[in-house]
Amino acid sequence: MNSKNTSFAVIFVIAEYSLKNSELMRCMMKMNAGLKKLAVMLTITAILLSFTQANMKMVSSSDTGRKIDVFTQKEPYSGKGPNMPSDAFSPQEVVILYALVTYNEIPIQNLLVAFNVKIPNNTSFSLTARTNSSGIATVDFAIPQKCVNVSEAFGKWFALAKVLIGGEAFEDTVTFKVDWIVKLISVRTIDQNLTYRANFGIGGDVGLEISLTSVAMIVKSATIAIVIQDELNVPVNSSEIRDIKVTPNEKLVFLYSKLSIPKYAFVGKAKATVSAFTAPLNDSWAPYCPPVSTEFFIVTYEPLKITFHDVAVVDAGPSAETVERGQPIDIATVVQNEGTETESFNVSAYYNHVTIGTLRVTALTPYSHLTLSFTFDTSTVDPGNYTITVSIPYLVNEVDFRTIQLYNYTDNVFVDGIIKIKPKLPIVIHDIAVVNVKVSKEILYIGEVLQINVSVINKGAETETFDVRTYYDSSLIETLHVSALAPNNRVTLTFVWNTSFVHEGFYLISASAPLTNDINPADNIFVNGIVQVTARPPYPQIPPVWKIPIWLLALLFLLAMLIGILLLLVLICALLRRRRRKKKDKMVIPPIPPTIMPFQRSKKCKACGKEFLEVYTFCPYCFTFHGKDYK
Repeated sequence: MNSKNTSFAVIFVIAEYSLKNSELMRCMMKMNAGLKKLAVMLTITAILLSFTQANMKMVSSSDTGRKIDVFTQKEPYSGKGPNMPSDAFSPQEVVILYALVTYNEIPIQNLLVAFNVKIPNNTSFSLTARTNSSGIATVDFAIPQKCVNVSEAFGKWFALAKVLIGGEAFEDTVTFKVDWIVKLISVRTIDQNLTYRANFGIGGDVGLEISLTSVAMIVKSATIAIVIQDELNVPVNSSEIRDIKVTPNEKLVFLYSKLSIPKYAFVGKAKATVSAFTAPLNDSWAPYCPPVSTEFFIVTYEPLKITFHDVAVVDAGPSAETVERGQPIDIATVVQNEGTETESFNVSAYYNHVTIGTLRVTALTPYSHLTLSFTFDTSTVDPGNYTITVSIPYLVNEVDFRTIQLYNYTDNVFVDGIIKIKPKLPIVIHDIAVVNVKVSKEILYIGEVLQINVSVINKGAETETFDVRTYYDSSLIETLHVSALAPNNRVTLTFVWNTSFVHEGFYLISASAPLTNDINPADNIFVNGIVQVTARPPYPQIPPVWKIPIWLLALLFLLAMLIGILLLLVLICALLRRRRRKKKDKMVIPPIPPTIMPFQRSKKCKACGKEFLEVYTFCPYCFTFHGKDYK
């Protein structure tokens, strides 16, 4: 097997090895019994794909219009797009991998997609699934926690999705982190100056510095629960910090809290335990991560009264990263009180070092947050790249004065990133639309030619040059070039499909006219419908089903009615004629003169009294029988 074909086969070799030997895989199969069936599917898939590897080669999706995009359920950062990362997952969380397979943006159904997932401990496993009517193949699995050392699952996971389209392989990747989404780092007992302290007197406060972080790509909400237990393990005080906003992307966060030591607390060694939950404890909640704790001593002397002043900019996000000069940018900003006192302060936003605006926050209570909105007017700003910063001036006695010294850290300043302002360009509208696709027939024999008429209109404001392609299912029929189509002009192209080399079946006929920077790419594709290609029957040739036009059916109906009326008139005339003949027959017939029939004798009917020839045995007028001897 050559090097081009080896890479795809490696997926299945690794998968087979992982399924047999990996402790992690056996653990996941215990957690999800459905993976046992998928292991069997994997073996079958490897066998089937082994027959196609000889003709397989890797092709760029952008060159052919065929592509695959793998992503997760984590919105808005799901990993959509070529080789994009997804948001993070936590242990025991279910990961859903989606693979969208398209051809010129049209979903392709019933294709087998192979998924290979590589874990930070260098083991891997593979799954397979078929695309549905939307072109999406789906697999899922749970991040392990039991049966293995959970730290082995922590780190960056790598997922590869690969599909064969027309004997050519296409792939996409997505990466995501696995860790505790919100993770408590440490807790330490401190005094008001953030200095570590081990002894705290009864009747006073215990100061706590809690450090935590989040691996998520968006701001997460958490509930922080704090419990103090004395030497007898009795909970002597507790508190709950609800709906605290945690900064994303693993930025370190410090929270400051205090709890009083009641007089009934037992003197001696005590412990402060901090836990993080997904929601307030009286709602639907779950732990984010393992707790952290620290020990201190409860003493009978030197009770402390502690206060902490701390405000923070938790997040700041612009509404757009690239705009033309003159377009406004909204900057949504979340500020939070992370201390123990109610605070009032100013918040300012900047591009580089130029002020965008300043807003006032009044009486923000401890551990609460507020969302502010700044508007960046770019009409007077020169084109270029600008850094957005949001900051809060330091409060009197704010803890950030000490955190800068201790950790080189402050949460009063948030730097978002780069915004690009482009020169304002004249309005250019590119808009090509395929408005109609007509076929010459809907049923044809193998070997017959199908004529396809495609109508394209330039709905934009620029003269366009582009290609128009027609397809049966996902296979290309023909490409025609359109040169210099003026705005509001329309062109109809004729494509010819020779069906000599296709099999019997039903085929979807479509046309596309892709155009760079088209403002409405959805109308660049037009799907006509289904045509049937069937084998030619043996002679005498039976023509395919002919659809009778409605006007011909109406004409035949009227003709049938006219013939029926004529037949009815003929029948009526015949009946009337017979009736007149009967009346005429009842009239008296004069006796035959002897000169006419001199040699024939006559006899008289005794029923009706009329004379008739003697040779008759029945009266021809009333049909009375007289016999041969009657005279």
